[in-house]
Amino acid sequence: MGGAGQSGGGGSVSSGPLTERRTSTRQAKKRRIAAPESDQYEEDVGDVAPKKKKPRRGPLAGRLAGLMEMPMDILFEIFGHLNPLDVLRLARTTKQFRRVLMDRSARCIWIAARNNLPDLPDCPPFMSEPQFANLVFDTHCHECLAPNTRSVDWCLARRICMKCTKDCMVEENYAYGPGSPYAAVPSKLGKRGRQCYYRKDLEEFHRKRVSLTDPQEREKFVGECKARVLEMNKHGVLLDAWALRQASARSMELENLRGARKQAIIEELTKLGWGPEIEQIPPYDDLGNHRLVKQPTRLTSRIWSNIRLEMIKHMEDLRARRLQRERKALVFSRKQLAISILRTYKREQLPFTDIMPEPMDFCTFPEVSAIIDLPTETAVTEASFADVVSRLGELIAQWRIRTHNSFIDKFKDALSSKHQRTADALVEKQTNGEAKASASSSTDVKGKGKAKAVEPPLPDKAELVKVLSLATTVFRCDHCAADSWMTYGDPFQGFPSKHSASAIPLFYPKVMGHHCLTKGRAQESPITASEPISELRWYHRHVRTQWTCAHLQIDEQAEAVASNIIVACDRDPLTTTTAEMDTLDPKLACLSCPKWDPVVKDSCRASVFGWRAAFIHSVQNHNRDASGVKWQLLDENLVKDIENLDVNLPSPEPSLIATFMSAVLGTELHSTNEDNTWLCAHCMDLPEEKDCLILSKVKSHLSAAHGVDEPQENQDYYRDYEAPQGRRNPYTPNLKIALTMERSSVVAFPDGYMSDDSYDSYDSYGCLCDACGDYHDEFDEYDDYPFFL
Repeated sequence: MGGAGQSGGGGSVSSGPLTERRTSTRQAKKRRIAAPESDQYEEDVGDVAPKKKKPRRGPLAGRLAGLMEMPMDILFEIFGHLNPLDVLRLARTTKQFRRVLMDRSARCIWIAARNNLPDLPDCPPFMSEPQFANLVFDTHCHECLAPNTRSVDWCLARRICMKCTKDCMVEENYAYGPGSPYAAVPSKLGKRGRQCYYRKDLEEFHRKRVSLTDPQEREKFVGECKARVLEMNKHGVLLDAWALRQASARSMELENLRGARKQAIIEELTKLGWGPEIEQIPPYDDLGNHRLVKQPTRLTSRIWSNIRLEMIKHMEDLRARRLQRERKALVFSRKQLAISILRTYKREQLPFTDIMPEPMDFCTFPEVSAIIDLPTETAVTEASFADVVSRLGELIAQWRIRTHNSFIDKFKDALSSKHQRTADALVEKQTNGEAKASASSSTDVKGKGKAKAVEPPLPDKAELVKVLSLATTVFRCDHCAADSWMTYGDPFQGFPSKHSASAIPLFYPKVMGHHCLTKGRAQESPITASEPISELRWYHRHVRTQWTCAHLQIDEQAEAVASNIIVACDRDPLTTTTAEMDTLDPKLACLSCPKWDPVVKDSCRASVFGWRAAFIHSVQNHNRDASGVKWQLLDENLVKDIENLDVNLPSPEPSLIATFMSAVLGTELHSTNEDNTWLCAHCMDLPEEKDCLILSKVKSHLSAAHGVDEPQENQDYYRDYEAPQGRRNPYTPNLKIALTMERSSVVAFPDGYMSDDSYDSYDSYGCLCDACGDYHDEFDEYDDYPFFL
């Protein structure tokens, strides 16, 4: 047996006894063995044989080929229980499977696999079963074989990726024109409303159609193609509906999986003591939004052990956010308590004679914020603000001082410059007066020499306040100008375009109560917008803010306009204050835009304004020469007639109507209060607070919202501190005065009226009679033309 075992190739292995089997001569590795406590196990480690590892077995090749040795009826029965995609993938494994499954005799397998999905429509007659399975279930692009191509054009029976769509699809009017007869080619509606075709289908159809020379055959071919397109559209609608149902079912299945996973995680967290915290999670912090919770996979013990620490950390974050929300709600409730104290005090101080703090400012008072920011465990009631209530007048006075100082600091440079200009103008005026007086005397005064230029000292606070009080110190609010869509003026023609329909001039000290200083846009104040006490439901996209004059500017161009009006009132613009102009209450007629009488030569009507309304009229109606408007101060010698076109309409100058109508017509009229300067005292500093309204609307609001049928001024309603400036009246002035003045030559004269200049123009012409020999024949100039011959 030994000789027989060694015969053959030199590489053959002997088939002798097991004891004579050839073994490896490589020395075995020594293994470290922990020494036992007893000495009887202390042996030489090298004598211990190593433990053999169990070899890792890889995939056994060729085992799938054994299926082909089974009877075909059994194979067909097995394949019939698969899904169409499984059969398709199985057909792509080996050539033997492909030969069997792609044979026509295997059609029953594909039908049985398709029937396993009862909702799936039948295979269309223009496709084979494998083609139908490939279209419906395989996610590869039919052009470039790119995976994960989810979009399917059911009417085209194509699955094409976005990259290939640009090359494979053509629009109807781009390739063949709108009048083409290619309704026989499958198409779909494109993004721009045009029919899109598969390029290869178009080329194939065009090639076959051109190859047919017989008109009957060509017509028959086109008819067959059209019938096929109708069939494809019909099945495309069915497949599209099925795809939507599948997507909806799959979405619901994933949602159920996510819900089951979320519930399992909640149970695990509840075991760890997080149950009460989970019950307090708000909807926007839902646990299902976490990336580890919303996965559509079942939660196993291994998965939970992997995500346990991260979920605990997430719950700690949710608890921290909950404590922050509770603290914020507590602080808000304390602020509401503080605001109620402020509202009570402010209603007791009506009418306002100075600016008052808004809720956002009051809550920042150090004495108030100290109470609001007390620890959560400390209870805060109205009694906690007892010290604040006793010192409320003092605290508000200190706030006014801080506010006024910040206002002065904001415009310190501009006011200092204007103070210097005003001082120089007064000195120059005084010098000119002295020079005139000295010129009238016989004394010759000689100068001692040129004085050295001395830099003037900076004005103190009192001097700056004097400059602020001047009627020529005009402020402009950038927010009011930006909120208006109507813009008057032209920076190249005169007044800048920043002066708009709502840019009403503002004067000190009422400018410090301008509503834009405590109400800003929400997008510009995101931190303030998050404060509940800053809510304003009436102002669109606006919130309450702390007092700020950042949006105010000193309007230097408007100084000339105000000076022109003050000069028209026989006052000095260098020294006249806003309070003096309000006390004077002048009535000015605009002579730059009179309405001339169509019959009487020198008769006209001029609009009458107060001095503030005159400023607005100059800017809006004479923006190119706003500082050059001619004004006439009205007195008894100039007034001939005065009329109100509609006495029932509310007027922004009611006192003017009452005064002049009583003086001229002898009728006693009472001035109305229909101007936008009234506010509801019950809504003060609340989110429901409305903008200034006319008095009738405020009374209607009091009756409807608060049940006050007989409201009292300074108890139920009050006039805004900012009035009369800063608010636009609902009606324009309808007051006009009849004046007699010389009509300008640029203004058309009444019909039939001949001025002296018009008669003088005839002196340049000679006499028109025959005796003077200057007779002119109008046809003489045509004698040179032949058609008169």
